Amino acid sequence: MTAGTESFADDFLTGTGLSGYREALTLAATWAGTELADPARPGVVAGYVELAETVGKIDLDNMAGIGLPRALGEAVSLLSGRSAVVTHPGYLAHLHCPPTVSSLAAEILVCAFNQSLDSFDQAPAATAVEQKVIGDLCATLGYGDGADGTFTSGGTQSNLQALMMARDLFARARFGSDLPAGLPVEAGSWRVLCTRQTHFSVRQALRILGLPGAVVEVPTDTAGRMRIDGLIDCVDRAVEAGTPIMALVLTAGTTDFGAIDPLPEAIAIAGEHDIWTHVDACAGGCLAFSENRRHLLRGIEMADSVAVDFHKLLFQAISCSALLVRRSESFEILADHADYLNPLQDSAEDVVNLVGKSLQTTRRFDALKVFVTLRALGRRRVGEMIDATCAAAAAAAGAVPDHPGLALVAPVATNTVVVRWQHPDLSEAECDDVNQAIRMALADSGRAVLGRSRAGGSQALKLTFVNPLVGPEAAADVIATISEEGQRILRARGREFTNA
Repeated sequence: MTAGTESFADDFLTGTGLSGYREALTLAATWAGTELADPARPGVVAGYVELAETVGKIDLDNMAGIGLPRALGEAVSLLSGRSAVVTHPGYLAHLHCPPTVSSLAAEILVCAFNQSLDSFDQAPAATAVEQKVIGDLCATLGYGDGADGTFTSGGTQSNLQALMMARDLFARARFGSDLPAGLPVEAGSWRVLCTRQTHFSVRQALRILGLPGAVVEVPTDTAGRMRIDGLIDCVDRAVEAGTPIMALVLTAGTTDFGAIDPLPEAIAIAGEHDIWTHVDACAGGCLAFSENRRHLLRGIEMADSVAVDFHKLLFQAISCSALLVRRSESFEILADHADYLNPLQDSAEDVVNLVGKSLQTTRRFDALKVFVTLRALGRRRVGEMIDATCAAAAAAAGAVPDHPGLALVAPVATNTVVVRWQHPDLSEAECDDVNQAIRMALADSGRAVLGRSRAGGSQALKLTFVNPLVGPEAAADVIATISEEGQRILRARGREFTNA
């Protein structure tokens, strides 16, 4: 170390910086634990202007710095009371889970070792660990020995990559070559089948891939599931018209209702017509870890690709997701070589470079969090946690009939409950306004942070149970709170419930 750089040592994880590192971790863990162990409220849903003003007063152009302890304390004070508190039992707005202690501990290792999963020499052991986790995940979903996968930043990236592979493989099969010169004119007629409940990232991905008009919506039933008769009709009409179908996108856990499309029937139909099938199982894929609920994913093992988020129902710290494929050779369509990362001669060496399987170059070692969690807790305990979230949702749904003015918008399939407050003497618009007022009032008072949905064109309240600490009684209490708040708002507006 040269004389001019010695003063930097304390700012890194070195021999002389080790004590400072330990002190910083202790401070961060203590303050985070103090704030999150017994939070007073689940979060806020409005107030950006005030937050921006508070943050705007902090000087990032301070030449001398204020020191790490003060900087950490300042950060905690900014986050305190102004964050979504995913550990609070009243936080039910999104698929945004409380991470397990095992995941948080593994995150420290991920950050400290700072491996990049693009080339072997940047992440030797991490490469082997990720491949091990991917293999086990593929087996958990029912894939055979030829399956493979890659960790991603989330479902949006997974869906984009899956559709990119589907597009390029489709083009290769149709034209006998890849797409070095861009999409052919004929690509304007290529179609992708999905439903209105399909995640918006699928349409976004198709725009990125140069196929903005590709979506054909397959009708759904009242539960938000793809209708098989509708799928057959869409396929038959496309065949009759000579319209090429590039892919079928199914969902295992829609963001609106948590619905799971009829996977085996839909995938079998796609298979008859040689259509690539991708399952967006970001919300529900981890049900495969539950002995009691894995049957809900029956047929997923026949899909060509599957997206799964572990920062949802596997209780991992963000980000932690994967794209899995039934045939490892599917990744070959993306393969490219960079002399500084994965030169061709590496294939003759005892080297595995993962960059060819991902849209990312620099990529986090998120697989370690899944590895540590499964080793630490075991599959049985993880499965029980998943079952607990579904049991809470079932309890919430079961409580709805006990409260006047509340109605289930759709049957509860997994861990999502959508309810609508309504009154026979109010218009649809007035009921919409009350539903929004309920959501704001519960958040402002610190009782609950709920999500929202527009079901059938009407405003509804969405409760997403991803916290295993929320028991059936607490879940039912939230339903009662929604009903009580609706009646309070009604009385404040000079109305009363007159129906039983």
